[in-house]
Amino acid sequence: MLDSFSQHKCIPHLWLFWILLVACFPVVAAVPLLDFVLDDIRHPVFSIRSAHIQLSAVPSPTFEINLGELAIGNKKWHNLQLKCDRVHINTQLVDCSAGHLQLGEQTLPLSFQLLRQHQRFVLEIYPQSVKKSSGKWRLVIDWRAKQWRSVLKIVNGDGKFLANLLPQQVEQIQVQQAKLNGSIRVDGNEAAVTTVHAQLRASELSFNDASGQHAGERVAGNLDLKIRRHNNSWLWRSRFDWSDGEIFWQPFYFSGDGHQLTARGIVRDQQVRVTQAELNLTGIGAADFSAVIDRKNYTLRQADFSAKNIVLSTLFADIVRPLAMETALAETEASGQVSITGRYRKDHQSLTLNIQDATLVDAHGRFAVDKLNVYLPWDGSERQYGAIQFDNGQILGVPLGTTTLALATQGLAIDISHAEIPILDGELRIRDFSAAQHASGWQWQFNGELLPISMEKLTQSLQIQPMFGTLSGTIPKMSYANSVVSMQGELVSGVFDGVAVARNLILTKPFSMMPRLEADVALHHMDLDLLTRAYSFGNIQGRIDIEVNGLELVNWEPVRFDAKLASSKGDYKRRISQAAVKNIIALGGNSAVSAIQSSFLGFFDQFRYAEIGWSCKLRGHICYMGGIEPTSRDFKGYTLIKGSGIPAITITGYNSEVDWPELLKRLEHAIETGAPVIH
Repeated sequence: MLDSFSQHKCIPHLWLFWILLVACFPVVAAVPLLDFVLDDIRHPVFSIRSAHIQLSAVPSPTFEINLGELAIGNKKWHNLQLKCDRVHINTQLVDCSAGHLQLGEQTLPLSFQLLRQHQRFVLEIYPQSVKKSSGKWRLVIDWRAKQWRSVLKIVNGDGKFLANLLPQQVEQIQVQQAKLNGSIRVDGNEAAVTTVHAQLRASELSFNDASGQHAGERVAGNLDLKIRRHNNSWLWRSRFDWSDGEIFWQPFYFSGDGHQLTARGIVRDQQVRVTQAELNLTGIGAADFSAVIDRKNYTLRQADFSAKNIVLSTLFADIVRPLAMETALAETEASGQVSITGRYRKDHQSLTLNIQDATLVDAHGRFAVDKLNVYLPWDGSERQYGAIQFDNGQILGVPLGTTTLALATQGLAIDISHAEIPILDGELRIRDFSAAQHASGWQWQFNGELLPISMEKLTQSLQIQPMFGTLSGTIPKMSYANSVVSMQGELVSGVFDGVAVARNLILTKPFSMMPRLEADVALHHMDLDLLTRAYSFGNIQGRIDIEVNGLELVNWEPVRFDAKLASSKGDYKRRISQAAVKNIIALGGNSAVSAIQSSFLGFFDQFRYAEIGWSCKLRGHICYMGGIEPTSRDFKGYTLIKGSGIPAITITGYNSEVDWPELLKRLEHAIETGAPVIH
């Protein structure tokens, strides 16, 4: 742009030429001294259509310029008028002490002086009435035969006034208010502009767009920009300090607290080259970068950047969380440091992430990891190798031991051929883990095995009712896609001396606020003696099979299942204590309690039984219960325990519909106190 001005410098000076020309004539004529019309003025930077210049002397000297259209770039102004009602003209001076500039609906008071002897032009514009405003825009142009200089000084300038001079569209950002102070100096010679130096301070800047996704409030900052011509190039350097105010730029929010951007570079031909720049964000750290921008379409041609020892806590709060609103990272607290280096070329991109001694903690306690170190190289076309290591962590309260994962990246894919993750006293072994970015999001899969984990420790970690035995099994294939974790095959474990099998496992949005789990679970030949001792339920000796089909958990609370409990087939000891009888009665009714308490059965601590059976279909919060068989043709009762031998007892249930949360509450009370509440 500056080159273009220099090549056509005679055109802007045309106005001064005509003013000086008429100034050489005495102001005595009875008709306009000058009435000059130009239809079209074209320049690579601007164009003017229908320019009309008029100087009159009757009844008093007046000077007037009217422009039908002024276009600079793709911005246009129409019907501009500069008029001076009190003008004094002689051979050395053109003095307008009371003029105004009409820009559309805006009228701007102004004054100017043209001093021929000193070769100086002084223009002062008052955006508002002189009496009401202390703001002033003062432009001084000094020209010599070989050198010239122009200085624009702004004192308490109204930024909204400046913004309103530019044609604006509704969807663009609108400046609501701003205050400007500073100066812009431009030097040149006969051939071209040689230097530009701008020192500006903006304060009380407020802006927004119509969508509300971009806004700033009381922003303050300083800009120092220097541009110098060197041969056919422009050398520049700048510094911007953002000292105060707030900016919301969807999805980010930043507050001005001493942030600073310094940069230098060169403009040559059709390129803007940033040879060295540093962005220093208070509380986060500094980043160095360089870049080349194509001026034709303002696209990035290449870039290199490096940020070392960035404070992870602030980086997470200000940048990562807004970008991860739908993920588990949205409510994660982080500490530690991270370094990032990257390189961008049109045909080649690379990035290296290095996290040092970081800690990640989910605000809802769903996961945590401590002493996390990550070396993650990435290249758009070549395979790279990295590692993830942490000292300890936890998922849903289950602790994880020290782990090191060797990984490989290629494009938008990550592979881990083998990994061992300690879990409590067992271990999860992962094989053939692969993750890749698809159009629908990240997808991953792996297979492996779970080495025996103590069920007692696991249930304690999960803060659920304790179980005994071990959990282990083979995982044929676990996969994740579209926020759903699914398992193919069966996960087999040993629990209470029996075998537990989980199949058809589907976990939807595992780290969201409302995870959903679906599965079918079967437990075979469970030892009731171990089971009832674990729960302080009263003692039962025997074996049972349990099937839970169509299990649905929402936020880890059951909302639906079809459960069935029945004595296992085979020959084994079958005994039930009076305390266990009372607890079972709490599930089905109180008539049997009365029978025990009022008969000789109350003298026995244990009873024999032949079979145990119970079923529950949970729908919402209602459990529709049943037993071994109906006790009558009208299904008014069902057998929970069928007695056999001496002393024997048969327990019948009558409540076919029970509130599930209330049922759990009663059982928890019975287990905790050993004194069942029977209604």
